[in-house]
Amino acid sequence: MSIENLVQKKEKMRESQGYIQFSPDELNALSLKQVEKLVRHWHGHTLMRLPEEEIAFFEWLKKEDPDVWNDLWGDGEDSYMVSIDLLPQFLKEKNNFPICDLRDTDNYYFTHEHIKSKGREEMPAIIEKTDSKTPLNLDELLLFELHIAPIDIWHFCYRYDAPLKTVKAMIDDMVYKGWIVHLTDSEDLVRYIDV
Repeated sequence: MSIENLVQKKEKMRESQGYIQFSPDELNALSLKQVEKLVRHWHGHTLMRLPEEEIAFFEWLKKEDPDVWNDLWGDGEDSYMVSIDLLPQFLKEKNNFPICDLRDTDNYYFTHEHIKSKGREEMPAIIEKTDSKTPLNLDELLLFELHIAPIDIWHFCYRYDAPLKTVKAMIDDMVYKGWIVHLTDSEDLVRYIDV
């Protein structure tokens, strides 16, 4: 489907329901350049409902960490409606909705820049393990993920079926070992957020 046809289809959706939503197939067919064009088209006047896969994640989050869910979505009114500006986050090379602006709970959002020199020193061994198809430890897996794209621990736990309590303790251990920096305050994270 051409971008022009997709825009026409989504304009009809916006007119009928007040927002737009993209299917997994539509998202998988889009390039970053096309998504940037779509964002420019609707910037400032269109809300987007999260993709169904991301809604499933947030329903999991509501059960696993209700304080974080409440920090993000409050009373639940208009839950899962976000700015069209977030559309690029749902491409396959990204890690979905960035949970990085929590006000009432600690943030656990990390980027490549949060990896300290001791963590970078671990990367050759991690790459070697992945090349030889040797399973990675959970902390190694997080470092590997951070080399690909920024991620928060909730998406990480959901993707790898890892217990949240275990991953939070692992973050403390990674900080202690000097592998990463953990910035819990959203104001400290602002310069690392690329949306």
